[in-house]
Amino acid sequence: MAAAMVALESADIVRDAMSPDLSPLAQQRWLDDAADCFRRNGVVVIRNAIPPAAIAALLANFRVRHDVHMAPGQKKLFRTFQTDPLRAQIPTTLDGPVADPAVFAPPSVLALARRLMGDDIIVGELGVVISHPGAGPQETHRDSTSLFGGLGVETEFPPVSMTMLAPLVDVGPGMGPTEYWPGTHRLQDDAVDTTAPPLRATLNAGSVVMHDWRIYHRGGANTTGPVRPALYVCFQRKWFLSISGYEYKPQVRVTPQMLLRLPETYRPLFSWALHLNRTDGVSEFVYRWTGRIRKRLLALKGS
Repeated sequence: MAAAMVALESADIVRDAMSPDLSPLAQQRWLDDAADCFRRNGVVVIRNAIPPAAIAALLANFRVRHDVHMAPGQKKLFRTFQTDPLRAQIPTTLDGPVADPAVFAPPSVLALARRLMGDDIIVGELGVVISHPGAGPQETHRDSTSLFGGLGVETEFPPVSMTMLAPLVDVGPGMGPTEYWPGTHRLQDDAVDTTAPPLRATLNAGSVVMHDWRIYHRGGANTTGPVRPALYVCFQRKWFLSISGYEYKPQVRVTPQMLLRLPETYRPLFSWALHLNRTDGVSEFVYRWTGRIRKRLLALKGS
């Protein structure tokens, strides 16, 4: 763990979360520094961003809520997004411990996202990714396709989407930490060299990593275990939505009642997604369940 953290430190991408007692001037300096780091590297680690009690509550909740995916030894998981049978990715509901602003929008994270993308951002995706012992490395990838077909000028654009990945357990080198190639958010696809050793985001629970949607990265191989769950939250400009993989379910699961339980200042992050969760229309209900049945039949046919 120590050696991996030294590697992250040497790349100058690790920052401590802002302390609540920082003066406005000190907060501004922190944001200036973190934003500059993100622009250069496409990734930044924020240590101790989420309180330990919030992480513990979320982990306990997920062990019940997502028990079929969290239980050790699972061999066939939720494959809509992941091809590896020992990896799962599940959109999760905005209630219980997930609905704690300290979890879905830690102060340092939200402040940095707003600094880089504006105050009117939304949460475009919310869920959990789970890696079991034996899971292989993911394919190296970007989180979305380019906006304009790979025009060279796109590499100079500011971010339109930033993902926060928050492991719920301490992630050591053998547990498949996410691997990043800093700076690749500024390169064209054919110019990216991923033969160089990546940075491995070995993190303690409560620390988070934020990355630009354009950066090359992958989940590492979980060779040692245990099960590695991580919350993901995608902050996006409100006009940008990536719907790949979400054809038959919402990427943010929220109801009007859940929204009303949130502090008012956080509701605009999620209110856009209410229409995705409607089931009152017969045609919408049939469309969603027809898609689910079709996917199930295709999965059975291929097994």
